[in-house]
Amino acid sequence: MEIIELMSFKPSDSSATKMVMFEVSVAAGIPIPVESGLEHEVDLNEFLVDHPATTFFARVTGVNMVHVGIRDGDILVVDSSIEPVDGRIVLAKLGDILTVKVIRTANGEVFLESHNHQFLPTQIGELEFEIIGTVTKIIHSL
Repeated sequence: MEIIELMSFKPSDSSATKMVMFEVSVAAGIPIPVESGLEHEVDLNEFLVDHPATTFFARVTGVNMVHVGIRDGDILVVDSSIEPVDGRIVLAKLGDILTVKVIRTANGEVFLESHNHQFLPTQIGELEFEIIGTVTKIIHSL
């Protein structure tokens, strides 16, 4: 079972949120020579958040979604304005529990899939549930 900790998001116009970003791509193979002066300041919100009014962060505890790249301690960027469609990762409320799952639809039925091969997908059916938002980005440390 995972534990979801919700975190508020407040966009800021402050230059304190801006960081330096190099304009050149960083090679993961053959090194690229770096020329000085090829940098500018960016606000990470520009990369992480498409809809500030409907976006929030959630921290994950647990390993049920490790097979789709979500690890223990990761921070999810969740947008409640994006339609949750088949195959998307969503933050859902099942009863009183928040959980992150892949939403699946088949033959008019809705399922929540954990991507942990020890568990079968949860068929929603008569369960009390609500899709809180769609996960748009995952932030994790190495």
